[in-house]
Amino acid sequence: MATKILTIAVSEEIWKKIKQSAALQGKSISALIREQIEKFLGEENRYPEVHERIAKIAKENRGKLEKWEREELYDV
Repeated sequence: MATKILTIAVSEEIWKKIKQSAALQGKSISALIREQIEKFLGEENRYPEVHERIAKIAKENRGKLEKWEREELYDV
């Protein structure tokens, strides 16, 4: 797979933290950032699955939940 080069600008403070974190993990800065991007994209792809599960639970529990009057929700 061909790779592409990505250039980003970060503050000096962030740069130092990234550099330190990469060094502590024995990785290059590029490897560290690449792993974090891949992790983020993997988690992002789970949103439709989670949404479907929540919708299914809501549908299964429709009408089973206790209903409150507005006044009951507030300590008046």
